[in-house]
Amino acid sequence: MLSENFECIPLEWDTDYFKVNSARVNLKGIVNKEDQKEIIDFCKHYDFVTISNLDNIKDNNQWIGERTNAFLVDVNIQFLKDLYGNNDIQIDNTYVTNKLPRNEQVINIARNSFRYSRFFNDPNLLEVKAKKIYIHWTECAFESENKYFVLHKKDKNIAGYILFSINEDNCVIELIAVDEKYQGQRIGKSLIRKMESFVIDKGIRKIKVGTQIENISAAQFYSKMGFVYVSCGSIYHLWPNQ
Repeated sequence: MLSENFECIPLEWDTDYFKVNSARVNLKGIVNKEDQKEIIDFCKHYDFVTISNLDNIKDNNQWIGERTNAFLVDVNIQFLKDLYGNNDIQIDNTYVTNKLPRNEQVINIARNSFRYSRFFNDPNLLEVKAKKIYIHWTECAFESENKYFVLHKKDKNIAGYILFSINEDNCVIELIAVDEKYQGQRIGKSLIRKMESFVIDKGIRKIKVGTQIENISAAQFYSKMGFVYVSCGSIYHLWPNQ
């Protein structure tokens, strides 16, 4: 379901992982009462719906509160970096690959990272599922041609990784994590710089990334790396049948 100001999308990945019939509604502009009814009717066919008010539009926040039992689980902030220059940056022990075979060191980093998530803020989701979602996210990217990993090795171990994808003229950082014992050693910077070099070589000139507003360290890191804040959105979880 698609219109000028909203889109409604069934979510197969979420449905399979959480074992509840899931969907997503993206609000791209002010939604009038007729469209609100259409959205609410769509949601009734699902057990779990994520509603993203992409630019935190106050009119949408108001009708969501008045007409649904959805609750706020996250304020997501978006960053953008425009890339310039060439791709001749040399970074030791850091490389980019796709179709990465399953790697237990990468999974272990995922297991011990990611302290912030909208899924952690929803008591209706099984806690064990919420805690393992980033592990599953990482696992699903293994062997995939369209998912890229930036890996940094230190002491023959993988010390950190970025998972990213390429969408036409930009790339999107999906996950970034550094092993706890290697934090503070500028590994995150090396990962970003290597990714930038790789995508510049492919003609990409924009990198996008989002994070939770309470994840202050991540926001500070992206700013330090030259990313610019561009927008924020309010994200709600709706359980229509509760």
